Amino acid sequence: MEKLGIEPSLLITQIVNFTIMIFILGKLLYKPILKSLEDRRKKIEEGLLFTEKAKKELETIDKRHETVLNQARKEAKAILEDAKKDGRKLKEEMLTEGKNEVSHLKQKLEKEMKNREEEIQAEMTSHTVEIAAEMVKRLIPEVLKDESQHQLILKQLERIEKTHEKRQS
Repeated sequence: MEKLGIEPSLLITQIVNFTIMIFILGKLLYKPILKSLEDRRKKIEEGLLFTEKAKKELETIDKRHETVLNQARKEAKAILEDAKKDGRKLKEEMLTEGKNEVSHLKQKLEKEMKNREEEIQAEMTSHTVEIAAEMVKRLIPEVLKDESQHQLILKQLERIEKTHEKRQS
């Protein structure tokens, strides 16, 4: 080995130095570096787990949010439909009430008109009889006696009433 330029004592010394150096580095630097690398790896894993957990929670919250929104939309739609249905029902009830009231008022007015017409007809008949009686008394006082006048007036009244009844029919 001496021919190669290597001295055995120096080689052994360097091997011992190298071994001591590796031992010292292993004890002093390698373990702390490994420990810090391991700590960093754990922190990264925790961060990834936290991120994954946060993503899952966010997805869960999004799903809940969407569910709540859908439910609120359904409830709003149902409330709107109920309101429309109630509005239509109220409209129909009001129309029915209005029609009934109009019908009732129409019947009442027709009845009042008929009663008034009958009153007017009775008044006209009464006045007509009075006028006819007065005319007969003035025109034929001497020709007919009281009893004959009375019968003639009654016949005329019956004829007037029949004519009036035909007009009403």
